[in-house]
Order: sequence, then C-alpha cells, then structure tokens
Amino acid sequence: MSDPYQVGYGPSAGWQQPPPGGYGHPGAAGYGYQAAPGYGVPPPPAPATGPAMWAHLGAVLTITAGSMFCGLGGFLGWIAPLSIRGSARHKHDPSVRHHATQALNFGLTQTIVAVLGVVLYFGSALVFAAADHSGSSEAPPGLAVPLLTVMVVMAAYAISGIVYAIVATTKANKGEPWRYPRLIAWPLVKG
Repeated sequence: MSDPYQVGYGPSAGWQQPPPGGYGHPGAAGYGYQAAPGYGVPPPPAPATGPAMWAHLGAVLTITAGSMFCGLGGFLGWIAPLSIRGSARHKHDPSVRHHATQALNFGLTQTIVAVLGVVLYFGSALVFAAADHSGSSEAPPGLAVPLLTVMVVMAAYAISGIVYAIVATTKANKGEPWRYPRLIAWPLVKG
C-alpha cells in the first residue's frame, strides 16, 4: 500500500484532493472552499407578515370604524389582536407574537383612555351643572372650557394613536419589528 503523502508516491506536488461534490460545485466545502451565498444553504424562513399585519390593522379598524358606527370601537380594539395572539397557529412564531402583543397593548390602552375620557367628560359636566346656581335653563358659561378641553385631548390622543397604528401595520407588513411609544401603548401584556 502506498502513502500519497510520501515523496515519490502518489500524485504530483501541488495536487489537492477535490472537495466533496467535485470542483466547480458552488456548495463545495473543505480545503478552504466556502459555500457561495444562496447556494447549498437554504435562506432562513421569512417572518409571517400577514397575521402580524392583521393584528395591528384589526385593532386600528375596530377603533376607528367601530367608533364611527356604534361608538364602541374605542372599547373593543383589543379583541382582534388577542384572537391572533391566542391562536394555536401563531404561538411559536415570535414575529407574530411580538406584533400581536404590541397591538394588544395598543388596544387595551385605547380602551382605558376611552373609559377615562368618558368619565372625565360626564364628570366635569355633572360638576359644573351642580355648581350652577343661577336656576336658568341655559348652560353656565364655564361649562364649555373643561368639556372642550377633554374633547380636544381625547381627539389628539386618538389621532396620534391611529397614526402610530398605521405605521405599525406597515412595519408588520414588511416584517420589521415595531414598538409603540409608551404613551400610546402601555406595556400591559408582555410578549
């Protein structure tokens, strides 16, 4: 039996054993050869963008359209993200769970703020109505200031929340991670 590495036996000097798969095979490895990008190695799976996008879109559509039609949309924005997050199909997909958790926090925060807005609006109306001692049927002049202030703050909060939800929907559709600002979505549910 001959030893190919011993002088005088085997192939000529400078010869290398061909890599597995032969020369010219793009995925050949060994002896300094590296697999070319895109050859032989499958790319990592792309994150599921559909359910992640629908978590944000479901929250924003429930809040906006539901508020326009029946007035309860601001209280129900957490239902769509919760159903997507709790689905057995998406329990092991970290991208969908992240986006569904963010959308759920957004929907829950919108619900809490809507409840606070309703309480502040009717509470200030009752306080100023009780403070009116004039006995006349017209509204007291100071009543409009706190009511309008509550309405303006609630409208500004709702518009900024909708803008951030649209940004979150586009980010989820592209497969990019997204976190709402803490003022818009309180971190009530952890991912």
